[in-house]
Amino acid sequence: MTRISQINIKYEPAEDRLLLRMTSTGPEGLAEYRLWLTRRFVRLMWGALDKALARDVETDPRVRPESRQALRQFQEEAALSDADFKTPYAGEQAAREPLGPAPILVTRLQIKDAGEGRHSFTFAGEQGRGIAITLAAAMVHSVRKLLADTARGAQWDLGLDLYAKSVPADAPGAPPRTLN
Repeated sequence: MTRISQINIKYEPAEDRLLLRMTSTGPEGLAEYRLWLTRRFVRLMWGALDKALARDVETDPRVRPESRQALRQFQEEAALSDADFKTPYAGEQAAREPLGPAPILVTRLQIKDAGEGRHSFTFAGEQGRGIAITLAAAMVHSVRKLLADTARGAQWDLGLDLYAKSVPADAPGAPPRTLN
């Protein structure tokens, strides 16, 4: 399982895809993983992310059904207020590219509950190459924001709304967003 230190998503107009870049820091130094996400895949991924976060709230016996949406909104607002979207992405300095220099076109995503408010993600391409990562729920909220902002900037019209809809969208042509 790879421990991620930074996530960056940017729209690549020539490919009409989102480039998801993740860095990890380990004993061998900084490594970067690159994945292509198509419009269709982002739409499917959004639903899977939403279901994973919903399960966290629905399985908590302390939360009444009528309070679930409000709790999800509160959790998202708290996660986004603590997230660092300002530190520049450092992936260009990576000494290693474990998946190779070319991004992998993701065709499969598996999300599992990893316990303690964490989720395990496995991104894979047609040839089976990919990456498995584990993210805390707060980081999943931040990834959702990156996806929503970047898809909106790409003018994909997917209607990816955050629970807290007051978060402003990036304008088209804005610099890529990074989560640290």
